[in-house]
This record gives sequence, structure tokens and C-alpha cells, in this order.
Amino acid sequence: MSKNLALFIDCDKLEVAFMSVIFDYLKNHGYNVCLKKAYINKDNLINWQPQLDRQYCKIVLGTSQANTNMNISADVANALYSGKYEAIAIASNYKEFGVLASSVREQGLESLCFYQYSKGNEAFLKRAYNVVYNLEPTPAKSTQTASTGDAIEDFGALLENLDMGVLNDIPEDVKPAKSPAKRATKPRTTKVVKSTTKKSVGRKKA
Repeated sequence: MSKNLALFIDCDKLEVAFMSVIFDYLKNHGYNVCLKKAYINKDNLINWQPQLDRQYCKIVLGTSQANTNMNISADVANALYSGKYEAIAIASNYKEFGVLASSVREQGLESLCFYQYSKGNEAFLKRAYNVVYNLEPTPAKSTQTASTGDAIEDFGALLENLDMGVLNDIPEDVKPAKSPAKRATKPRTTKVVKSTTKKSVGRKKA
């Protein structure tokens, strides 16, 4: 059974080329889009008008981005408490809408987000919404890359903060043969030659 959904599009934060991708996704996943509202600055309207008219979206003109954000927030809240919808979708990279998404989830409704990976805030959006969908060409790869990238960054930070003093707690049979201090005071090539010579002499005496 399809879910009744209210869709709110922040046109100033998305590229018009991805408009059809949003509706294709909702159609293919069985959503019944009952409410379609698009928020846009009048300077951008000329680029979006054909697509918005094709999808029969109600256009809400804003005088600034702050005005648009306020309008979206108010309309999402109205849809949430109207009791008419089972899901609410916001098409925007704006992370502050994550607060709205959390309220949607708390009320038992499904929250969806359509965003562009290149515009940032992916990690935050993933935590706020039930479903996040990257509108750009390779969503699966970008999601995996983001997850892997976050893990690599975290691991790199741990390595950078590693205190070399912890080497003192390593058992003698596990410690490197050459200490970090010796490497720091002598050129590597010279040190290798000397340490090899000392070891070989020690073995002969034994």
C-alpha cells in the first residue's frame, strides 16, 4: 500500500536537473505525493518554472534564503500535525532541517531527504532522516566513499595523536630493534650499517 507523502523542495539549494530524479524515486518506491511545494528566490524562478509546472508544484517565492528556510519550516510543521501524511520529504542540503526531520520521526512518520553529495552535510543528514538519497549520478559509490572516508579520517587522527611514549609499554621481544630516538639523531643509511656491524660482531664473540 502506498504512503501519502508531502514533498518540500528547496530549489535554491539544488540543481534543477535533478528535479525528475526526485519524482522518479518517489514513484518507483510507491509513494503517493499528495502535496508538492517548491520554495525559490524569484531570481532563480526562470530556470525552474518549466519543471515545477510539469510536476504541478505549488511555488512559494522567497525574498532571501532565511525567508525560504522559515517558510519550509512552517509548512513542514503544518503537514506533520495535519494527520494527512505518512511520510514527509525535504529536498535540500540544509542541515538545520534535520531538526524538522527528527520531529517527523518522533511523531511516527517517515522522513526522507533528497540532497546533492557535492554540496556537503551528508553525515549530518544521514543521522537526521530515515532515508537519505543522493541525487547525483553515483549514489551508491558516493555513500560508500563517504563512509570509508570518514573511517580513514578518524584512523588518521588517531595516528596523529599517538604518543610515541606508549612504545615503552611494549614487551622487549616485540619492540623494534631500532629505537625512534636513534633514527632521529642519525641518518638512516649510516645507522643501518653500524647496527648491522655491531650485531655481527656480537655473534662472533658469542
